[in-house]
Amino acid sequence: MGRKYVCSHFSAAKDRDDQPGSVNLAPDQLAAVTERVQRWLLNPLSIRRLMDWPCLADLFRADLRERIQALVAGDHTAFASPLRFELSNKRYFYPGSSADLITFTDGVVGCLPAISRALGPAVDDLDLTPPLAADLSRGECGAIGVMVLHWNRLVATVGQQQFEGGVVVHADIRRCFGSLGRERLVKLLDDAGADERSIARINGLMEHWQRHGCPGVPMAFVSWPLVKLYLQRVDQQLRDSGIRALRLGDDYRLLCRSGSDAERALEVLEKILAGVGLGMSKEKSWFEHSGDGGDALKRRQRIWHGRLKGGVLRPLLSESLRFPIARPVALPLLRWLAIRCEVMGPET
Repeated sequence: MGRKYVCSHFSAAKDRDDQPGSVNLAPDQLAAVTERVQRWLLNPLSIRRLMDWPCLADLFRADLRERIQALVAGDHTAFASPLRFELSNKRYFYPGSSADLITFTDGVVGCLPAISRALGPAVDDLDLTPPLAADLSRGECGAIGVMVLHWNRLVATVGQQQFEGGVVVHADIRRCFGSLGRERLVKLLDDAGADERSIARINGLMEHWQRHGCPGVPMAFVSWPLVKLYLQRVDQQLRDSGIRALRLGDDYRLLCRSGSDAERALEVLEKILAGVGLGMSKEKSWFEHSGDGGDALKRRQRIWHGRLKGGVLRPLLSESLRFPIARPVALPLLRWLAIRCEVMGPET
């Protein structure tokens, strides 16, 4: 890691136990961290992304808070094999146990103050990925728990900022979650001054997942702050190249004056992405011409296709989990309808 930092995850410095990775916290500090991790785990955006996870029911057990508290204060290294699955011809993976997800969440939440400082308050000018800057600065996941609202904000912002008679380039990063390089991400966190123990937790899990054929970060809402940090350099270089851009997650919108400008902008984006080990989904890249009714219809069709790629019933059931009365029915149904996950063994 190179340098050591006072842990910014907590409101005061902490002393370490004799056991590596364990930590002594005052009761009020431990309670605050536990509550924050729990909020991230149970956020509706988190549950939606975990709707096919075989361990989802663990997040609704009565002892969740106690398990989070034990993992936050202790040292968890007995990682489970990750669970890989396919959605819309893309490969993703889930952590192999609820303990692994809790540990990963604790690591990311511990890095949020440093990530927030590195991104700065103006990050929302280009990056509309939740959580937004104000929430990120407080280590919170945000109050907007419906992804459609974030997409609507992107569409509205594009409409406000696009050039009259211009072209909007729609571009998508290929397998973004699985393409984040572990060493590069750890260095970014280290350079940002993130807490050493939190970095070590993220690094340990990513190294374990990589050994089991699942590089990158898991399909989880808590992975998004890491994506935001990883793509900051891409966003900055687009601005430095004079390209007006917006991004939500791994989806870019490049706002150009003409078709020739759009071609150049797409080439610049592809080159910048390659510089950080990422690629573009060329089959998903297309140009939307301002005022073209056919292109507008195509955009709406693609939006609805994206919203429905997880089906209809499973997302509705996942949304219903915010109501305790629905869980006894919704959880078994989700398990029955879930996409099949493959347990990944270590690569030889």
